Amino acid sequence: MESTSKNKMAERQFCTPPKWKGRANWKLFLDVIGGPRQNWDKLKALLAMGGNMLRPWVVRRRLNKLKELGLCDHTPTIPQLLVASRDQLSFSLSEETKMFYESQGVPWVYHNFRRFIGFPTTMMDPLGFFSSRDTIIHHVLQTFHRFPLYDMVLLAAYEGGLDEMVKQAEQVRDGTHPHQRSLTSLMEDGASHDWLADFARDVRDNIHMEPKPIPENLVDDKDLMLSMDQFKDLRGFTNYAARINTTAFGAVLAFLPVLFNETIGYLVGVKLGPKSIRKDCCEPELVSRYAS
Repeated sequence: MESTSKNKMAERQFCTPPKWKGRANWKLFLDVIGGPRQNWDKLKALLAMGGNMLRPWVVRRRLNKLKELGLCDHTPTIPQLLVASRDQLSFSLSEETKMFYESQGVPWVYHNFRRFIGFPTTMMDPLGFFSSRDTIIHHVLQTFHRFPLYDMVLLAAYEGGLDEMVKQAEQVRDGTHPHQRSLTSLMEDGASHDWLADFARDVRDNIHMEPKPIPENLVDDKDLMLSMDQFKDLRGFTNYAARINTTAFGAVLAFLPVLFNETIGYLVGVKLGPKSIRKDCCEPELVSRYAS
């Protein structure tokens, strides 16, 4: 019998099939290429990200603002954030997304390639803190989020970030977004664009809302459930990062296996590096909740 993880994940999250399913691959590829306006937006986002990577104080300023707003308890170092993002990607986002794509019949490699073409920076920032405001917004509008509180709280560090999130989510819902063709061709859940504007407005009006609990038994893997719960909001992510003992060199080494695992490793079925989340960096009550 197939596991719950593989054949029930979309159903347990009340997802509907992507609206673009059944269209030819070449048409889907053309959707994400865009015209002069769209590609100018992509270039501006790339330049902004490159500039931020050369200015680490930008990350520190955004973290400090989020802490001042009471949205996180700690301001970890960039090496700590990078290693935490490696763990988030390896033990939560990547595994969960692969299972979700399988349950929705979405091809992993081709779809992620289209996401990259559609707005490259949404696939390039492991933290989110190096990204421009519009990169974060496009990420939310481009791919399914069960409860995108992490990303929207991150937008609180940007001037007018949540107002712009509401505006662009309304544009997509109404069919008027400048990147409409790309965004509607990428969203893996057929219903998400109908509720994201309302959710963004709720977050803007109540930035301290509690994260939604992970659906019970969403997947069979207890470590994956722990990872999803630990990283379900920005506070959990920064708490985890603050407990990591690492250096800049350690952060670089931590990401080398990820590059392999998400490309060649995925194709050949080989995974390098750590096999599970660091339980000593998780909230003790969550570790107890998902103890085998």
